[in-house]
Amino acid sequence: MDLMDIQPVVQRIADAIAAVLKIEVEIANHQFIRVAGTGEQKISILHKMEGDLVYQSAIRTGQPVIIENPGYEQVCERCRFYENCMETGEICAPITYKDQALGVIGLLAFDEKQRRRLFENTEGILTFLNKMADLLSSKLHEHDMIRQLTRSSEKMDKIMNLFNQGIIVINERGCHQEINLKAKMLLGIDDRSSLPIQVEKLLRDIVQKSGEFSQTISLTIRKQEKTLFIIKQKLAGVEPYSEYLISIQDVNEIRNLAEKATEEQKKPFDQIIGVSPSILEVKEYAFKVSQSNSTVLIQGESGTGKEEFAKAIHKASMRKEEPFITVNCGAIPENLLESELFGYEKGAFTGANNKGKLGKFELANKGSIFLDEIGEMPQLLQVKLLRVLQEREIEHLGGTHPIPVDVRIIAATNKDLQEMVSKGDFREDLYFRLNVIPIIIPPLRSRKEDILALSDHFITIFNELFQANVLGMEIGVKELMINYPWKGNVRELKNFIEYLFNFITNGWITMDEAEALIHRKLSINKESIPRATSSFSLVEMEKEMIKKALKFVHYHNLNIEDASDLLGIGRATLFRKINKYQIDT
Repeated sequence: MDLMDIQPVVQRIADAIAAVLKIEVEIANHQFIRVAGTGEQKISILHKMEGDLVYQSAIRTGQPVIIENPGYEQVCERCRFYENCMETGEICAPITYKDQALGVIGLLAFDEKQRRRLFENTEGILTFLNKMADLLSSKLHEHDMIRQLTRSSEKMDKIMNLFNQGIIVINERGCHQEINLKAKMLLGIDDRSSLPIQVEKLLRDIVQKSGEFSQTISLTIRKQEKTLFIIKQKLAGVEPYSEYLISIQDVNEIRNLAEKATEEQKKPFDQIIGVSPSILEVKEYAFKVSQSNSTVLIQGESGTGKEEFAKAIHKASMRKEEPFITVNCGAIPENLLESELFGYEKGAFTGANNKGKLGKFELANKGSIFLDEIGEMPQLLQVKLLRVLQEREIEHLGGTHPIPVDVRIIAATNKDLQEMVSKGDFREDLYFRLNVIPIIIPPLRSRKEDILALSDHFITIFNELFQANVLGMEIGVKELMINYPWKGNVRELKNFIEYLFNFITNGWITMDEAEALIHRKLSINKESIPRATSSFSLVEMEKEMIKKALKFVHYHNLNIEDASDLLGIGRATLFRKINKYQIDT
């Protein structure tokens, strides 16, 4: 803090003291800059003082200083005006705040008349001077408090405006004390005008309702219908001077935010490519399933994407930040599977790690574990898995005490577990524990719409992987792809596209180029390969060529207008024909 911060106030106090005592006054800050002064001292206000040794002494000691013989006393010896001082007397006192010297207030006499007034009642003058110093200190404190309150208010305004909901503070009469920008926007409040009548009535009605509450209301504000969700909370206060915090949200905004949050949560399922109604239904169902902790059993033929669904369920769940551990129950030898799943203690068996080992369930703690090919699990381990599902605890191989685990189990199989249960190959009680939420993925041959969508997806992937420039498949190849049974499902389709990329890396995949390759790779008779019906329709040929040109420019990130150059027609002609043939751009 500095006396310069309240210079006008300091000057007014100096003028008042001079008027009462008929003695000149000057007030300096801790840097010995004259903040205020009367008489001749007024001329050099805001300048560094000269010969300020007396004031230095007052600040250093924290005590008043009385100079009866200016220019001849000990404190004056180092002053440039020693033995040549214009003053006839001086009394000064430090101005302190929280034990810190902030400056000095001095009374100066320049003639005998002023000198007599200054020293005729020294004790009274010192008392008065100390009171004036305290007054200056309190004024400085007041200024500092106002500055702090202003800063706090500015911070509060900024904080309130960061909220994505309207915030209003109202008093017991319904008058608003604080309001943020969001509230002004929602309620149609203009800084240059008064509150709309509906808003004033709304605030009064809110105050009149007893207690805290939340409700949805409809308002017509500036000819616009709005549905608002309002929450009222009481702030600290003593009746009848209470204040209330009102938060306001647009119901449509809340709904949109909820929809956006849902869409964000659904993103993991975007990795599962498919446009058929059946796969879209399974994806929607799986997303809803992901929001719980229930055990899931995914069933489907080999290659349908069971693991992809398991990953998506985990990544869309509340456990997404925790581990996702995969165990293929059919790929691990039976004598090792137990130790892989449940871990073991040191020395549990010959060849065991002397430090022991954590099992997959412990590694997946707080997250999810995916048990693929669950139908291959041996009967002995089925019993132990059942205990995990029932008790939510495991026991190390060679261990003697249970270990609690918090794991979501997602199992998958390409076998008919019900049939295995009927034959005694799979425990019925385990089947029911696993089959809490069943998900059945349809085979690729039953959702033919997805074959071409997946093919385009894999072409994009392999274009990047092979540094290739394949534009797509001709109609004859597409017909073959759609009609082929794909017993290996998505996995077989992906492998087939990769196979083609080893031989075709540019342009279109046509039957002329791919027929021999298809015959070698797929279990299909050469004679049964479909042929595109020849068409000599100029309209169809023109339409097809425009589509190819548009696909080419789109793939190469060119403008639609560039397709006109490829086709050798004018820009206007191209757009007219696009509209004529209703071609998607």
